[in-house]
Amino acid sequence: MLRQRWLFISLVLMSAAVLHAQRGRFAIDRDVIPAGSRVEYRTFRSEILNRDIPYALYLPPSYASTTAEYPVLYFLHGANENERRWSTRGLTDLMMDQMITSGEIGEFIVAIPFGANSFYTNSVGGERWEDMVVQEFIPLIETENRAVGTRNGRAISGISMGGYGALKLAFQYPELFSAVSAHSAMLLDDFEEASVDPRRAQLYMSLFDSIFGISQNMDHWNLNNPLRMARDSDGLSSLEIYFDCGTEDEYGFFAGAEKLHEILEARGIDHEFHLYPGPHGWDYARDHIAASVEFHWRVFETGLAQAE
Repeated sequence: MLRQRWLFISLVLMSAAVLHAQRGRFAIDRDVIPAGSRVEYRTFRSEILNRDIPYALYLPPSYASTTAEYPVLYFLHGANENERRWSTRGLTDLMMDQMITSGEIGEFIVAIPFGANSFYTNSVGGERWEDMVVQEFIPLIETENRAVGTRNGRAISGISMGGYGALKLAFQYPELFSAVSAHSAMLLDDFEEASVDPRRAQLYMSLFDSIFGISQNMDHWNLNNPLRMARDSDGLSSLEIYFDCGTEDEYGFFAGAEKLHEILEARGIDHEFHLYPGPHGWDYARDHIAASVEFHWRVFETGLAQAE
């Protein structure tokens, strides 16, 4: 039973690597800061992980010419990706520039840390990626930049593995974030019916065992599962929640998204949920990320106005 679960999760990440390779030419073409962009690529030293962590920072149009403080959206990338993909694959910085110009949204900062293939989780092997984000990265961004630095001015989002991470961190720390959104989040509830080709599932076995220890038991996986948190965690009613997924998602994550919707609905927790036609990853998210960006701006605008 445990082996079947293990093989299924492993296949998910292995398939993501294949998609990354297939789409790599587009990513490489865009792996530069576009002319006039306000995306900066930086690095900080994580004492928790004992390594340098690259990150990307989107600064809105007026940032350089004012002394204003801005809300911050923390965005978590997917598996086999990095901090640059929000811009280079998603083109989200250019989209936000256009939305700001047209008056659809106001201005806020976006900060994207590199997360390796960590699932933004403190692993059973001792690597504390969750703690890096919560205890180091967020304070760094809000200390070194003109950020509002309050819950009303802080939100989190992500795609695929990063959607999992965003939901997990928001559900675990609802006192930190006013809102959470996720596109194509890796949400898995039931492994019992999974059936995969064992020959294709070896690549990521050691990765998932080092993170969750799934060859021994599912305890650490369950502890960090956003679906379990949605059932059990307190404080979720204070969060604004948005998530969507493609009905042709190659990994079937639409089933997990529907399960999350059912859990939240049964608990009476307000949320916005959509299933749209489309596959997994940025090919899908580029068509829908404007909705989550607008969602976050509405929450920022309302929360900050109430705080005045």
